[in-house]
Amino acid sequence: MTAVTAGKGLRDHVQALEFWQTLIDLVKYRSTADEPDPPLHATAEVIAGLFRSVGLSSADVITISHEGKTSAPLVYADQRSDTKGAPTVLLYAHYDVQPADETKWTVTKPFVPKEVTANGDTRLYGRGAADDKSGVVLHLGALKALRDTWSKLPINVKLVVEGEEESSSVLDSYVDAHPEDPRFQADLIIVADTGNLAVGQPALTSTLRGIVAVDVTVKTLAAEVHSGMYGGPAPDAFMTLVRLLSTLHDANGDVAVAGLTRFEHDWAPVREEQYRKDAGVEPGVGLVGTGTIAQRLFGRPSVNVVGLRGAPSMDRPANVLTPEVTARISVRLAPNQDPDAALKALREHIETHAPEAVVRQVVPVSLGQGFAAYQGPHHAAVETALKTAYKTDAVAQSGQGGSIPLVSALHAANPSSDIVLWGCEEPLANIHGNDESVSRSELEHMTLAEALLLDALAAPAR
Repeated sequence: MTAVTAGKGLRDHVQALEFWQTLIDLVKYRSTADEPDPPLHATAEVIAGLFRSVGLSSADVITISHEGKTSAPLVYADQRSDTKGAPTVLLYAHYDVQPADETKWTVTKPFVPKEVTANGDTRLYGRGAADDKSGVVLHLGALKALRDTWSKLPINVKLVVEGEEESSSVLDSYVDAHPEDPRFQADLIIVADTGNLAVGQPALTSTLRGIVAVDVTVKTLAAEVHSGMYGGPAPDAFMTLVRLLSTLHDANGDVAVAGLTRFEHDWAPVREEQYRKDAGVEPGVGLVGTGTIAQRLFGRPSVNVVGLRGAPSMDRPANVLTPEVTARISVRLAPNQDPDAALKALREHIETHAPEAVVRQVVPVSLGQGFAAYQGPHHAAVETALKTAYKTDAVAQSGQGGSIPLVSALHAANPSSDIVLWGCEEPLANIHGNDESVSRSELEHMTLAEALLLDALAAPAR
């Protein structure tokens, strides 16, 4: 029996599951980091109950503490099978979501889920529909399918569904500092927080970029002054910042910070035409940097300004010079770049290229290690599960331009274990953007793939 024809029973079972409505209900929860605690706690309690309903009776809401900080409510389970020699799998997802400006959403409001059917597929619109409440539901469906097939779960299951992945995660730093903690050790770790290259085209995420973010404050004047009376000799803080930011790239658009590294890998090609469409690049606007699209997306650093404080506003423009401004600079790092070394390189670049005495602060905001997967003992079963679920003979090896720092910490805690990075966050999902959505067909296919993988993992212990 080939991978394409195997798993028909599980396929029929997964398609009969009714977790789409569960996802719709979860999207209604405003589980963002900038909301007060009750929405996070309420969401976590609902999710714990959902996992108890599919056989994880140990699922509960806990917190993790590290260096005086306490995590957001975390759903955790550690359930042992009666089957002798059963392997242990750790399932990860997160329920917190990015903030959303509902004035910029066009299909629906961020926390009012809406289904839209077009081109033979249904998409659910709403903040977190893809990133990453689809990952929560994916795990739910796979466990339900596995329990219904085997009557009881034939594997040891650990579950981690956190509530602060989109902000500063205490869990990341805790696991990094305590790799020996048995709660976060497993034979196979499935992180449902990435996605395919396109709907219906299965891919495994083999690399993740790291991240360094800093807040740079430039101060040039004691207070605002009239731009006509003083403009010219007097330095405007915003214009000074702009000149500083321009030094972060060279004439080709490549990052010009000495000490930031590059990483080469055999990623699947990314077509420029498709990339421009997915990214919404305006016609006639050139892309930034050199090398292939995959190299620029997955293996090379990128520098962007993701926040400004104190900059002039068009809402109430005034003829004054800006005295002080702060920019948050986000640097995505090559998968093998040491984030501490990257921070040092970025700080040195800023201090070297800034006009004398204007940079008052360079404050680190976040640091995260990238990840490069290796093909361990379960890799063949992972690929077979995807091929079977999507009825194809090919699985692409893709990178992820974003960062999931916890993955590196889990790898350090489980150096010989496979880490699977997959999910429903393909380009049309527009995660972190306006009108985020998820494909129903992707959720069904990925749920089937995970159910098939768990079934294969459990089979030798039967």
